[in-house]
Amino acid sequence: MNKKTAAPAPRSHKEAVAALMFGEIDTLLDKVEALRAAVDNATDKHLETIKQLEAASDTYHQAVLAANLRSKKDMMTYLETMSKTHVAFTVEEQRTALQTIVRDAVGNEVTALKKMLSGISANHLPSFKGWWGFILMACMITAMVSSAMTVAFLKQAGLI
Repeated sequence: MNKKTAAPAPRSHKEAVAALMFGEIDTLLDKVEALRAAVDNATDKHLETIKQLEAASDTYHQAVLAANLRSKKDMMTYLETMSKTHVAFTVEEQRTALQTIVRDAVGNEVTALKKMLSGISANHLPSFKGWWGFILMACMITAMVSSAMTVAFLKQAGLI
């Protein structure tokens, strides 16, 4: 700010008005300088606020990204668990169905064998060796048929 010096007393009306105008101009200059300082101060505060807002937005952005990644990881874990559970359940269902089919097929073979054996009369019984050979042959045929059926079902189920 300007230093004001004591001016000599005005000698005329014109000098008095000029002194008054110079005083007003000095006051206006002081106010303009104060205004400029206030604007500079406000600009600095606005720049600081902008920096703080940018930092806050970066922090918020990072938090949202972290939450999204965490949610994605949780969703992937959930989907993998559900997928494994469903596949395991499907495998168990296939295994149960396959066991039921094999049990029915083998049971039907055994029933047919029992009927055939019961149809043979006591008078026509073969010798012990022939009887043993017949049972052994029937068991082998049953085992081969059930093994072939098991392999076919496993291939059809996609387990082999």
